[in-house]
Amino acid sequence: MPNKTTNYQRAASAIQNRVFQRRRLPNRQKFLEDQKAQGESRALEKFQTREWKAGDIYAPHDLSPAEMRKWRKRQGPAADAFDSLNMNPLDLYRNFSIMSEYITPMGRIKHRNVTGLRPVNQRKIAKAIRRAIGMGLMPSVHRHPEILAAEAKARMEGTPVF
Repeated sequence: MPNKTTNYQRAASAIQNRVFQRRRLPNRQKFLEDQKAQGESRALEKFQTREWKAGDIYAPHDLSPAEMRKWRKRQGPAADAFDSLNMNPLDLYRNFSIMSEYITPMGRIKHRNVTGLRPVNQRKIAKAIRRAIGMGLMPSVHRHPEILAAEAKARMEGTPVF
């Protein structure tokens, strides 16, 4: 009697597998086709580097890979702020309002890619910031209280801060 139940179970599972395969195969093929189509569209999405907004007008040329490459490049400031003002960042260590522009809210010195400074001036501003923090002229973790007060006052009046 044990052979009959095992044979019956084998036959039943074989039938179930065949039915399952018949149902599954078309679905699997459809799934693979969908995945392939999504993969192609995702590959095209990688080239779409420009952020389009509602109401933007564009020509077919704007969708070309050459135009998309142009939008992929990040445009930093064209000129170094300290060079254009002919100022030495090391002399500004006492000016916490300028120093705070080059520090994140968590107290870290911003990277050169963010600040747009030349390497020489980036090193100088970093040195000036460390000097101001070391001398206790500037807090190391948050913005200076006078700057926070000016921002709060501007928010209350509804005027721009700087």
